[in-house]
Amino acid sequence: MKKLLLCRVVDIIIAEVKKYCGMRRYFLYLITLLFFSGCSQSRLVETFITDDDRVLRQILEEADKDTLVVFDCDEVLITPDDTLFSPVNEDNYKKTIQYLNKKVGFSKADDILICIRKRHKFRLLNDELPNIIKNMQNRGVSVVVLTAHWTGEFHNIKSVEDLRKNELNQFDFDFKKSWNDVDKIVFYELPTKLPKYNLTKYPIFENGIIFACNIDKGAMLQQFLNRVSRTFDKIIFVDDKMKNIRSIKNFCEKNKIKGKCIQYKKAELFNKSKADPQEIERELNKIINSYSF
Repeated sequence: MKKLLLCRVVDIIIAEVKKYCGMRRYFLYLITLLFFSGCSQSRLVETFITDDDRVLRQILEEADKDTLVVFDCDEVLITPDDTLFSPVNEDNYKKTIQYLNKKVGFSKADDILICIRKRHKFRLLNDELPNIIKNMQNRGVSVVVLTAHWTGEFHNIKSVEDLRKNELNQFDFDFKKSWNDVDKIVFYELPTKLPKYNLTKYPIFENGIIFACNIDKGAMLQQFLNRVSRTFDKIIFVDDKMKNIRSIKNFCEKNKIKGKCIQYKKAELFNKSKADPQEIERELNKIINSYSF
């Protein structure tokens, strides 16, 4: 009961933080970190929620050669500038899919969504992260990206994971540096079905990036570490979704590995353009008319 009350206090603190800015917000977050240490149900694993870059940096600075640092990609490393038709703007994205499916059918709708994605310009969520990651790697820290992204051939794209690689390549990231001795891995032991198409896909590791094909991240990380035969004393995991935080927390507890799991919510600070259905349909019709499908 005491832990439940303590966690409720943390929820209240987080709500209040959003009303403040600058150092005041930062100090409140430091208080939040202390409270969360008490809220954690496991002495092995600590869970944090923050949108403050300084709090994230402080945790990452603790990483050493025995630490594996794992980053999600979407809404942690990068985010699209225009969120009108992006999955990060869930309400608009649902309206987009519904309209396209009705207008051109779900197969052509996916073609259009891929074209829209190729047109997206991306930005860093945290301008410091490329240098922070580079400094960690220079200290011998192993850094990997674990994304839910799909792999393989899809709608005339030979390797759909190349879309994600190209998006990350716009910035000064080099995740291969920690894994120069590890070749490409295809996880044939983890087949999964692509929704709607009933196509079998397989997760892939390549150049420091794990493409998990929407497989549970704890299970994916377990299999990855089994295949590369590396062991770590501690894991730092950064993701924007709480379900993934819980998954990696369970993985750490199961394997008796110390962990710090950070739900990084900075993306919520960015304005996400809202649009009524008529505006969405008008913009989509322009896109439909500008391509031959």
